[in-house]
Amino acid sequence: MKNRLPSLLFLIYIISTHSIIAQFAEPILLQEDTSNITNIVFADINNDNLKDIIVTKKIESTSISYFINLGDLNFSEENVILSGNSLVTNIATGDFNNDGWEDLISIGDNENSVRLHINSNSTFTSQVIDTFTFFESDISASDIDNDGDLDFIAIGGPTFKVFYNDGSANFTQQTISGPQDNFEDFFDITIADIDNDGYEDVITGGANTSVYKNTNGIITYDSTRSSAINNGTNLMVKLIDLDNDGDLDLLSQSNSSSFGIHWIENDGNGNFINTHIIDPNPYSVESVTVKDFDNDEDNDILISDNFDLLIYNNDSLGNFSLPSVIQDNDLSISTVYSEDFDNDGDYDIIWSADLSIQLNNNTLSIDKNPDNNNINIYPNPVLDNINIYTETSGKCTVYNFIGQIIASDIALNSGYNTIKLSNKAQGYIIKIETNNKATYKKVLSK
Repeated sequence: MKNRLPSLLFLIYIISTHSIIAQFAEPILLQEDTSNITNIVFADINNDNLKDIIVTKKIESTSISYFINLGDLNFSEENVILSGNSLVTNIATGDFNNDGWEDLISIGDNENSVRLHINSNSTFTSQVIDTFTFFESDISASDIDNDGDLDFIAIGGPTFKVFYNDGSANFTQQTISGPQDNFEDFFDITIADIDNDGYEDVITGGANTSVYKNTNGIITYDSTRSSAINNGTNLMVKLIDLDNDGDLDLLSQSNSSSFGIHWIENDGNGNFINTHIIDPNPYSVESVTVKDFDNDEDNDILISDNFDLLIYNNDSLGNFSLPSVIQDNDLSISTVYSEDFDNDGDYDIIWSADLSIQLNNNTLSIDKNPDNNNINIYPNPVLDNINIYTETSGKCTVYNFIGQIIASDIALNSGYNTIKLSNKAQGYIIKIETNNKATYKKVLSK
């Protein structure tokens, strides 16, 4: 039996659509006319300790390019890595030749090629590593054999290949057999250690959802684990802990109306059981990013669904809210990615089209300030009065769960304080400021 957080947490975090919308600022435009972007990733291209934006495109004269992060949300003009009217679908980053510079690996162009782009002082040299026939494809970097360098996996059409690195960006490739003698159309890939044996396993999405076990660096198709996942064609797969039990669950999107966006629970040993439906009928999921967007110590799900950005909030046990709209765009949003752009401790988002950043202005996040851990609020759940104990004097502000202020600038004395509530709400966020530092506490209402 897996350890669970107390059932009370199931009720703690209920946020309305309006509060979620207000969580993200108005978009900051980086570049117009970017509807053909297929992927967005971040890496420090020029070794200045700032992560830069890298994009791939299809059916454009520029296939791979990057924008240097100048700091303070300023970015350079577009710099081209690979040009040509191409169909690059995905890209991964990492230092493949161990020279201290972030390189790139890409898949998908009019030659159906896998390319390595070696970075030398922000100048890239590209070479074709392999070619094979595919329509849709994906690529991901990982140390598959635990030898201290980055290998990568490329999938497309019916082909699954592992490229083992010798440490100097020389690769030995291995084709992996799958179900039905490898007769499978691959769409997506996710790599992580599902059974805690120290080696990263692989799950692919496509005509089948398939599990590939990593045994001491050797990847093989796992028919037992794969056959337990029977949700039709899955266009998106991602390994992430969604129920806060310490293992990696499987988030997926099926074309079956019975499942839609769903997640399957990991039993702790890499077996996927108990399917949980998040949204049975999303319109058209283009891209997904999973992070703790509200800083409540669980993973939320944000998707681009045709013209919209939608967020599903997690209650810490893997139960998700109805979708709330973050962005309603005039153009189809092809991809979305999350990163902390302004270094304020929460995850912002970048999406296309147009290529835009939205900052996360979450005012109800948890401040993990160790100096303020000596604050106690009781009872919880609360009826009419909130009692606050703090070792130092300060002030507090009370919000409801949709971000409206119930009471503000209430003086707190060192020791015990009582606040009488005149406004009934489902729950409250208590902001407590002492020693010029703030802590946020969640309180249920009876």
